[in-house]
Amino acid sequence: MIKETNLSMIPYVLELNRVKRAYTGGKLLDEWQRLEHAEDGNMSEEFLISTVEVTNENKATEEGLSRTFLPDGSSVTLASLIQSDLEGFLGEKYAKEKDVRVSARVGDTTVRHVLQCHPDTAFARKYLQFPNGKSEAWYIIKTRSINGSTPHMYAGFKKGVTKEKWTELFEKQDIPAMLECMHKIPVHEGGVYFVEAGMPHCMGPGNVFCEIHEPCDYTFRAEKYYLPNRTFSDFEMNYGLGNDLLMDTFHYDTYTYEEIVEKCVLSDSVVFETQKVQAKTVVSYEQAKRFKVEKYIFSEAVKIPDFEGHRIAITIKGSCEFSANGVTRKAEQGRGVFLPYGAKGLALTPCEEGETIILICYPPKPVLDPKEYFKNPIQIGILVNDLDKYLGKLESVFGIGPFRIAKYPPEGEVPYREYHGKEGNFAAKFCFYNLGNIELELIQPISGDNIWQDHIDKHGPGIHHVKFLVPDNKLIEEYLNENGYHIIQQGAAVGPNKGRVWAFFDTFDDIGFDVEIMNEIKVEK
Repeated sequence: MIKETNLSMIPYVLELNRVKRAYTGGKLLDEWQRLEHAEDGNMSEEFLISTVEVTNENKATEEGLSRTFLPDGSSVTLASLIQSDLEGFLGEKYAKEKDVRVSARVGDTTVRHVLQCHPDTAFARKYLQFPNGKSEAWYIIKTRSINGSTPHMYAGFKKGVTKEKWTELFEKQDIPAMLECMHKIPVHEGGVYFVEAGMPHCMGPGNVFCEIHEPCDYTFRAEKYYLPNRTFSDFEMNYGLGNDLLMDTFHYDTYTYEEIVEKCVLSDSVVFETQKVQAKTVVSYEQAKRFKVEKYIFSEAVKIPDFEGHRIAITIKGSCEFSANGVTRKAEQGRGVFLPYGAKGLALTPCEEGETIILICYPPKPVLDPKEYFKNPIQIGILVNDLDKYLGKLESVFGIGPFRIAKYPPEGEVPYREYHGKEGNFAAKFCFYNLGNIELELIQPISGDNIWQDHIDKHGPGIHHVKFLVPDNKLIEEYLNENGYHIIQQGAAVGPNKGRVWAFFDTFDDIGFDVEIMNEIKVEK
């Protein structure tokens, strides 16, 4: 075991880690990494930052795992280093994942990649007993023309393609027709392209690509006779699962060309910019879900903001010094760097003239534990069509009262309101009463399009929602969206809750009531 307590506070430059692939290339990869005797062949891919082994049929032990040197000169795998101190290397929020959750590799193609897709997480867990699937983003480092070809990639099914059609072409091994089922997308140096798990794709010839991806090397291949001297075995095509499940790994969503370009061709956004430093987000969480990528272009030292977890970095252009906690490590062009959670105060210093380009990649956002966020119900909401009548019964029969009565919006105020994604103008009358440790809310809709009247019209008066106080509305919204529930009405709070935002989600059909959330922290406008 590794015992030094300061190991999680310093950057780690990873050793070269070339692996053999079915496709040919590698010369430009050698040149990019400034290696001697650059040549094309099957050593066409570099696992820059990897905590998983290759899935080659006859792989060697630990093949594909990244290694690094410790301060005492000993060499260890990145995976074992992380396991020695999960919280120190990954951070408290990511330690339970027990892995970096984001990896990087570089490839150089002289031929088109095999027709393929990668499993999504559900498939990987069910059939491969592997924790995650593989979505990926490609940053194009360099291109070259192969037999007059223009740099390109294939991705996504065209309109009209079905599973039945794809399966029929697969059984015939009609490769030209299979390629015709997919969109051909031009690529260029510096461009960034995203392919989600399950999407059919392949990289065209003549591209040096840096692939940022979920830690996974499972590739399901739909092309058996790939090259004149390269035929894939059944294991290499479907890992022994059979061709029916091979066809099931593909997602059969279809796109117009404009739709696939919007989905796969990413645009960047500027984080900050000075005369000698530019930082951009080139892959956002909204685009990729599984990771985020920032691109730093600089000709002077730049400080990188701290992060609540670990990160990885790739030296795309130029060599660079990575400094944290008084320790500096130099990474040559074409190297991967692991940046532990404890590497605070990170600074990048260029070692060469001209601009240096570094990609810094972030793991997915921490998995939300619903038990932690839906443990604080603060209100039960009931819809009524005659508030005075209901209050009379509550007081005379049950002795409940007195009540706080309010109108939303208050007289003279125009808070923000939204109904099914459009600006709203609804109004309602409210009654509040503290029933033990939870608030009872009665709502009588008054005017405007609103979910309360919609509910009464469809189901009649009665229990409508349970409200939860949450620390972060946006995080909960993303979580509920991923589970199929969306905001149907929201607005700015008033009165004692002014500065907060409330939002209703369409959960009624599944759980018998809608869910309302409101953020804990007030935001002063």
